[in-house]
Amino acid sequence: MEVAKLIVQIIISVGAAFLAAWLANRRFRNEKWWERKADAYANLIEALHDMKWPSGEHFDAEIEHRKLSKEYSEDLWAEFKEARRNIWRIAETSSFVVSSEVLVAVQDMEKALSKARNADSWFEHLDEQWGAVDDCIKKIKEIGKKELSIKNT
Repeated sequence: MEVAKLIVQIIISVGAAFLAAWLANRRFRNEKWWERKADAYANLIEALHDMKWPSGEHFDAEIEHRKLSKEYSEDLWAEFKEARRNIWRIAETSSFVVSSEVLVAVQDMEKALSKARNADSWFEHLDEQWGAVDDCIKKIKEIGKKELSIKNT
């Protein structure tokens, strides 16, 4: 009888150890995926900000009736193009990590950017361009909050 009790205790102990190890591994993997998702969203929002900045700088210069130097303007548009490439890279390469809604938000932004090209004036073009990127940032933030289970902050 004592031997049977000992065997049952060993089986229970080994089972509990395996269950604890399995749960710890599962939690670790979930935390790593959450971190990867959070990084993808943070990188995407940063790239969107970098893309919004040139339009804002040119828009502000127009409002203030000042001219940006040719070099600075060219640098800004080079940053815009680089940020745009980064956004697509992040959205496409992270599609297995982040929600598919992200790609839809980026595609919507691209449609709005295309529409901005048909604006009647440079000022209107900059405003529509800035608005398209800003709307995308808002959408990405909401998608990220939902997917990462972040309460309103």
